Amino acid sequence: MGAEETTFERVSKAILDRARAEAEEILEKARKEAEEIINKAKLRRRQEQEKEEAKIVNDAKRRARATIVKAILKVRRERSEIKKKIIDNIVGKVKEHLEKRDFNVSESLRKLLREALETLPQTELVIYVNRADIDTVKKIIKEMKIEDRVKDIRETNIIGGVIVETVDGKFRVDNSYETRLEMVLSRTLPEISKELFGE
Repeated sequence: MGAEETTFERVSKAILDRARAEAEEILEKARKEAEEIINKAKLRRRQEQEKEEAKIVNDAKRRARATIVKAILKVRRERSEIKKKIIDNIVGKVKEHLEKRDFNVSESLRKLLREALETLPQTELVIYVNRADIDTVKKIIKEMKIEDRVKDIRETNIIGGVIVETVDGKFRVDNSYETRLEMVLSRTLPEISKELFGE
């Protein structure tokens, strides 16, 4: 029985060795698979983190751009408002000067009336003026010897100047100070703006 035991022991040992080897192989394979699964999970997690970080960065950039655009628009709007106030102030001072009439009103009315008469047909006219200018315009009409053409001088709400129209109302020339100022401003505002604001 001694030889049988040794053979039995050897066979048992061989079976155990093979079982251990297979077990180690299975464990090694399981370790590698586990490592691969862990590495894939880490890679996936890293990719998700990078994606999330990229989203956060892009959102922050978008919000920053929106904030910058808002700030630029606000500055432009405030700058435009300041420009408008400055221009309005200049226009207001010009109107004050016209209302104070510290210039030769008679000569001004004469030129504006002459210019209107050159534009209108040779027909009967109605002249509209500021209340303060009615007597002055009557004198100018006599000096110009056009009393026969002027059928009426009427008061209107203007700072000064003249509005002349044909009696039938078909033709009208507005040479009021307000209209002349608007014409001058439309031509000179770009130059004034360039001079004041460097644009």
